[in-house]
Amino acid sequence: MFCTKIKRKKEKRTEGMERKNMYLIKNGTVHTGTGKVLEEHDILVEGTKIRKIGKNLCEADAEIIDATGKQVFPGFIDPHSSIGAMGIPTRYRDNAETTNVINPDLSVKYAIDPDEVNAQEFYKSGITSVGFSPDHCNVIGGQITVCKTAPDHMANRIVKEHAAMKGSVCSTVKDVYGASNQMPKTRMGIFHLLKEAIRKDDLLKKYQMPFVIAAETAGEIQCLMELLKDEDIQLTIVDGFEFGDAIEELKEKKVGIIFGNFSNLSQISKHEIDLSRLKELVENGNRIAFTNTCKGASEGREVFIWSAIEVYRAGIDAEDVVKMMTIQPAEMLGVADRIGSIEVGKDADITIYSDHPVKSYAAHVQFCMINGKVVLS
Repeated sequence: MFCTKIKRKKEKRTEGMERKNMYLIKNGTVHTGTGKVLEEHDILVEGTKIRKIGKNLCEADAEIIDATGKQVFPGFIDPHSSIGAMGIPTRYRDNAETTNVINPDLSVKYAIDPDEVNAQEFYKSGITSVGFSPDHCNVIGGQITVCKTAPDHMANRIVKEHAAMKGSVCSTVKDVYGASNQMPKTRMGIFHLLKEAIRKDDLLKKYQMPFVIAAETAGEIQCLMELLKDEDIQLTIVDGFEFGDAIEELKEKKVGIIFGNFSNLSQISKHEIDLSRLKELVENGNRIAFTNTCKGASEGREVFIWSAIEVYRAGIDAEDVVKMMTIQPAEMLGVADRIGSIEVGKDADITIYSDHPVKSYAAHVQFCMINGKVVLS
């Protein structure tokens, strides 16, 4: 058995007090999510939090998880997903409000279907948190909510409701509104409305949060960077396939990128993506992350891992790629105080793989806990 339980002694308890669950993960290769790798280390989990990290830890009341020869990671984070609001299989897309192109006050929290999230079983790919996001169809679509992926009441899953503002300057916006003969029918109209929202409606000052904006082509990315060049904003671009044609502007503003599915060879060919250029962004300190959502539509949890493998194969160090799956998306969404790394005091979201998932397609999840509760063993 991979997970070995030990018997606990009966102990006296104060009436009305409930004992916290305790787990001791032993002898694993611990990838902290911050770039460090700790060989043959232990992690003590008490309740929902990580209590201790070190070698040769002992705790008589803990249940032992033997991770000898295994790879231990923080729970992975997909910072931008439509799964949960897509209405699978009927596709009603409850995260796509198309009656108004500027919707800053909408919260995607109210669009999430827990059954749809549960059916995806994100944790089987090591994904323990997701940034559920409005669709690409509006210039300003609403606010991203970060949730855990363990089956539970949605109110108990939320890490942060108002995590980031979602926007879009991609062609989906003009496709939606142009079909109804409404503005914006053109990219010119898209950027006019975004400019008005920022400068006339004071959007950035009114909503003190990171902005996550979908931009796919070189033209979209370059226009977005020009519009926002004088603004004080924590900006992350979603999809960003043609990042290489705007790399100097991205480096100057340290803009983050959440990449859609470039494990799809048609995307790589269409956009002439050179993933080796990501090394420039890594060395510059730009945050990078991956999502299973591409062009606003989600393609399954496996895409997240496949994209990470493609980046590793392009020459990016494996632990830098792990950061893209953990601490960097947490920082993008302002939740790094709770998730994104294995550190004392953080949420006990931990995954144990048979091998390094960035280096091998054969690696698979053998154990996963979320908030200190085992969801897969």
